[in-house]
Amino acid sequence: MLQKLIEYSLNNKLIVVILVLILSFLGISSLYNSSAEFLPDLSSPIVSIITEKPGLAPQEVENLISRPIENNMQSLPNVLNIRSQSTSGLSVVTVTFKWGTDYYFARQLITQNLSEVTGKLPDGITPPYLSNAASRLGEVVQYYLQSDSLSMMDLREIADYDMRLRLQNVPGVMRINNTGGEVRQYQILLDSDRMRYYNVSLEDVRESVRSGNSDFAGGVIKDGPVELTLRGLGRLRSIKDLYYLTVSLQGSVPVYLKDVAIIQEGPEFRRGVVYINGKEGISSMVSKQYGSDTQPVITGIMKALDELKEFLPSSVTIETFFNQSDLINVSMLNLRDALIIGGLSVLIVVMLFLTNLRSTFIIAVTIPISVIITFIFMKVFHITLNVMSLGGLAVGLGIMIDAAIVDTENIFRWLKLHPDKKYWATLKGALEVRKPVAYSTAIIISVFAPLMFLTGFEGKLFLPFAFTIIVSMLVGFILSLTLTPMLCFTLFSEKISMRRDSFLSAKIEKLYAPLLEKTLKKPVYIIVTLVLLLGSTIALVPGLGSELLPAFDENATLLKIWLPPGTSLDEASNITSKITTIAGKAPDVKNIISSIGRQQGSECTEGGIGYSENYLEFVDRKERTKSVDEIQNWIRERTNNFPGAVITFQTPLNDRIEESISGSSGQLAVKLFGPDYDILSQKALQIKEIMAKMPGVIDLFYEPTAGLPFVNIVVDRQLAGRYGISPQAIADAVEVCFEGEIISSVTQGVKEFDVLIRLQERFRDEKEKIGSLLIDAPDGSKVKLQEVARIFEDSGPLLIKRENLQRRVQITCNISGGNINDVVADIKQHIHELNLDEGYSVVFGGNYARQSEITGQLFTIVGISLLVVFVLLLAAFKSTWQALLLIFTIPMALMGGVWAMFITGETFNVSSLIGFVAHFGLTVQKGVILIEYINDLKAEGYEINDAIRQAGRTRMRPVLMTALAASFSVLPLALGVGAGAEVQQPMAIVLIGGLLVSTPLVLLAIPSLFKIFSNRLTEKN
Repeated sequence: MLQKLIEYSLNNKLIVVILVLILSFLGISSLYNSSAEFLPDLSSPIVSIITEKPGLAPQEVENLISRPIENNMQSLPNVLNIRSQSTSGLSVVTVTFKWGTDYYFARQLITQNLSEVTGKLPDGITPPYLSNAASRLGEVVQYYLQSDSLSMMDLREIADYDMRLRLQNVPGVMRINNTGGEVRQYQILLDSDRMRYYNVSLEDVRESVRSGNSDFAGGVIKDGPVELTLRGLGRLRSIKDLYYLTVSLQGSVPVYLKDVAIIQEGPEFRRGVVYINGKEGISSMVSKQYGSDTQPVITGIMKALDELKEFLPSSVTIETFFNQSDLINVSMLNLRDALIIGGLSVLIVVMLFLTNLRSTFIIAVTIPISVIITFIFMKVFHITLNVMSLGGLAVGLGIMIDAAIVDTENIFRWLKLHPDKKYWATLKGALEVRKPVAYSTAIIISVFAPLMFLTGFEGKLFLPFAFTIIVSMLVGFILSLTLTPMLCFTLFSEKISMRRDSFLSAKIEKLYAPLLEKTLKKPVYIIVTLVLLLGSTIALVPGLGSELLPAFDENATLLKIWLPPGTSLDEASNITSKITTIAGKAPDVKNIISSIGRQQGSECTEGGIGYSENYLEFVDRKERTKSVDEIQNWIRERTNNFPGAVITFQTPLNDRIEESISGSSGQLAVKLFGPDYDILSQKALQIKEIMAKMPGVIDLFYEPTAGLPFVNIVVDRQLAGRYGISPQAIADAVEVCFEGEIISSVTQGVKEFDVLIRLQERFRDEKEKIGSLLIDAPDGSKVKLQEVARIFEDSGPLLIKRENLQRRVQITCNISGGNINDVVADIKQHIHELNLDEGYSVVFGGNYARQSEITGQLFTIVGISLLVVFVLLLAAFKSTWQALLLIFTIPMALMGGVWAMFITGETFNVSSLIGFVAHFGLTVQKGVILIEYINDLKAEGYEINDAIRQAGRTRMRPVLMTALAASFSVLPLALGVGAGAEVQQPMAIVLIGGLLVSTPLVLLAIPSLFKIFSNRLTEKN
């Protein structure tokens, strides 16, 4: 069938050209209509349920909110894991479903179950809202606002209404989260003395505001032939409307709200603040909708921001400091350049070995056509343009062109031998390598195909990579049957026989022939050499580090600051300012945007008041003088011993990925499970001390779990009962007077402002005044809180984390210059020192857990690939020992990858392991080309030594050409230039290092081993 296809292509050249042109047009059209992303769609079936109840202590949040929601979610289908975080006023329950579960189906299941438990939650909570735990990966634009003349309240109003409403109209925008500034409120600040004087109760005030703020309808009345609609306007329209709300009657004299309270416009009690280079401002994050195309969304956002600048006050400054399209554009340009440079390098290799412009032109035509046609299948199967899919093309560039190189070189050789039989020589040259090329292509595909079945996050990440390599290989193979022979037949002339071999080919063959002769005479030497090299390689492996994924260079970094429990917002701002002042002096740091605390309603649930996340934006990449690690180390050296602060670093995208997938940021998370939080905290501190002494451990962080100061109010039921006061009445009074209660709202056009009831600050500015709070008794008298409750100071947990219904604490760290597996092994050796009681356990998580899981999957993939490759080799050679020969030489071939990692300082990670998988396929491919030709020569009557010599000399050139083509095609990726290159860099380094070793192995070791096995079998027979 393959022969007929080649003959048809040679006899119908015009049809082949027309088909190629049509496919090229479709490919270019697909390219321009494809979506572009930085990474593939990593949206995961992980949903967070966020519930807020301001002022509620962590223990009560756990017992009253988190625990009921967890128990309710436990029965959902396809749930893998449930974890929760309970802190002051905030509950976050995260439900992880099996990968492959439809996200919207998962949300629907949670919404249905949530409706059953919501009614059982405490009064006064904000309705639980859902967030995709991976939605941080959908954060596409972040900007800040500043003004020299407007107040923080006015500036926040612009952000909340003028800007948010405009941006929400942009197609694809899901949410705009604003942080910082001051949220405007209408505040009713109660005067306790005046309320007692007028005998006004707290419930009188609450009921007055509730009932005094409502519009109503009266139906219709007839007025002759006309119907009139009755419209009642009773809602509050301005702050003055609050003044004359009647709260009580003294005889016939009304007591107005203004008589017992100060009524004012004021800022909401702040739990978060933002600074831009030390000056206060507002930060806004725009998130895209699930599954929407990033680039058009960002284009719409940027257009809307430009339009808004024209209508906003001139003093308002809007600056974008995070734009995912910048990362996308830079990475796309870098990968485009990598493809171009790689393609040109392949052409140079062809030219150097064949010294024929026409053969080089044939490869030059085949490369872009192969790539362009691949875009058709990417479009059909919804594979976006991203660093992984284009990286797969860059890696596949040198592999997919192998078939065309081998075909062209062999046809070129046969035309030199038989210039007078052009058609026959072209057909003979194409058919001679057809079998080894077909099996080689099948072997490469069988190696990469299992990568498409990786599960979880890594599966989504590497599926586009494997897909583009497989498709490009198939396209390259089909073109080698059609376009390549047709171009060779058309372009090569009869004068080709007069051409001498290229200078490079002649020189290499001159060096290779005596080396091959020596190895054939004394093959034991090369076997001993290989064993020694393999031993030295194995000795290098323990010294190589390991990680899940290499960090991205996003031209920015996150500096996270954790402060002791109970730190006020003002103090947190002061300490953050001191640290960021130092960080601002670091090389290449351009801007620092600090977000301190947490804004109510935000989807960012990490930290609290004593936590700040500082976005360090670097100067333009071209102006950078330092790497991200060097900048981080510069800051780390100057801030490591800052009193009271724990400082860690993370790159923004890695932080989003790690937090989304594992719920913790850091390469290693040591989790301690058990029922008693005091014991957990004590044991966690012991683990932290152990880890602090270990080499390579950096950014060590133990999440603060204890030490949050409380003032406990314990109701004395007997004393309260004497006055007829219920615990609920006491709770209402304390919550409303100290925390404040949003009792209603005032609407002004599209703007809506909360109405807050709270005690005046002079009645609550000292903890000693808590006991003086007046509680309304049923008989109208007022009783001091201290008369019906015991009030004392205490401390308790800052946050309570649970996983699969068990309490846990964790210590996280990053690893520098070490191996994460060694660190875990060291910790395991010290666990017995903790003397853990029954019911307590230690589990290792974070990236380490994912890394262990993915490593297991990759080893399974390698095993399956080996089996499939072995079957293909059996089919190709019809010989078990020849198939085993190639299989057992694979570990030898992989030595170069290990050496390359050792020299460059790379680690074992998903990318480098995939590099080993890819190189395994390439080594077998070259071995097939050589051994298949040895078998052909033996079948023609050649003696074994002569067959090996002839095959070695003949196949030396295509083996070297394909090896160099594959190496040069990924060289730009190995150099790691530009955004996104970090993901493929370890893979490219392993490929190049491996090819440098496997190529001489194929050309020298395999012939020698082939001779030994062949002679032994001959003697045996």
